[in-house]
Amino acid sequence: MTNTADQETLQVHDDELHRAYLRAKNIIEQREWRRSVKQNTIFSAFEVGKLADISIDWISSETSLKLLDALIHDFNTEFFPVKTKGVFTGYVKAEKFRALLGQNQYSRNIYLREENTVEEVLETGLVSVDARTPLSEVSRMLMARNREQLYDPFIITYHGEYLGVATVKAVMDGIAFYEQKDIAAAREAQQAMNRPEKNTSDLLVDYDFFVQQLGQVGGDCVFVYGLQPHLALFSIMDVCGKGLKAAQMAMAIGAYFRAMFRYLTRTPQEADYKSVKMSARLRMLNLMLTKSTPTDMYASGVVLLLDLKHNAVLYYDFGHTPVYVLRNGRVLKLPRADHNEADGFPFLGIDEGMIVRGANIQVRSGDMIIATTDGVSEMRNESREEFGEEGIVRALTGKKFDHPGELLSYMQQTLDAFRGNYRRLDDTSMLAFMVP
Repeated sequence: MTNTADQETLQVHDDELHRAYLRAKNIIEQREWRRSVKQNTIFSAFEVGKLADISIDWISSETSLKLLDALIHDFNTEFFPVKTKGVFTGYVKAEKFRALLGQNQYSRNIYLREENTVEEVLETGLVSVDARTPLSEVSRMLMARNREQLYDPFIITYHGEYLGVATVKAVMDGIAFYEQKDIAAAREAQQAMNRPEKNTSDLLVDYDFFVQQLGQVGGDCVFVYGLQPHLALFSIMDVCGKGLKAAQMAMAIGAYFRAMFRYLTRTPQEADYKSVKMSARLRMLNLMLTKSTPTDMYASGVVLLLDLKHNAVLYYDFGHTPVYVLRNGRVLKLPRADHNEADGFPFLGIDEGMIVRGANIQVRSGDMIIATTDGVSEMRNESREEFGEEGIVRALTGKKFDHPGELLSYMQQTLDAFRGNYRRLDDTSMLAFMVP
């Protein structure tokens, strides 16, 4: 009788060992599959699959709480997804489970009885997402949970198979990390698109510029083109807003400028500011921006075409801060160009039918033209005073400069001295050129 009982006990023990062996084998196989997916699948930068912790395994709802306690201890795991008959039905948090065991001196004995299973402590509301789900969408799903579950981990699947676990912190860190990579890429693209080379051989005009975005990217941009030896195109633009959204529109402007004005480099040598049809081209530029950019986005700025044969500047004003001519120590403000200002918004990218008109200004050899974005005139100091347009005139009156770079260096030093330790509030850019 004892012999038979011992044999039965031995058989039960062997069966348990065999089941444990099969379970361990399955875990190893699954982990190898997950590792292979992580190594060989190229998730995009914004997909949650990159964040999966493949070392955490799911457990069955029939798992005893005694085994669960051992698993938490042995694997130092704070979270277990739970399956019931092959379907994920909830999860167990180690912190909450330990709190139950520590309620009083009897809790541990009560909860760790052989008959008690994970069902006793199962929490529902498990969030499951496919590995290809964008981080932004995952973030919205997680933040839509009940307050008490807001920061609980969630599971990731790949083609319907369990891949691993991730946390809210991992998602937030991932969004921040890839956003920084996006900004770095946007900065590189913006610099290539919207910052001309200095001292290019196709320009007979001395010029210089200074672009300082408030963040890593922004809405200020400068364009300089040599159309003909005697024709030079200059522009400085300021897109509303800041950051990536402003940078995207600024890059769109840069792309359109290149598309619109590239043909002008092939115009006949006898072309002048009257024959290049600048107004028509700028109307088309405005139309393209209006149709292709968000309705709440627009750009202010100026476009200046210098014609050395006629000593003339064709000046287009799109609601920008004034442009100044430095002549023999005097500072002359260019007159505002006419626009269809029925609504008071002569900005690029708002009104498809905006009438674009230029003003013809006569210039002299030695004249220095300077244009800035409103980050210059609206700069504040520690007393909250604005530098103002008057500050620009005051700073430049009575001054003479041999080169546009000398002018801009002086303006940078003047602005830094004015601002002191007060924080910058906006992108700050300047463009200057000299009539030969």
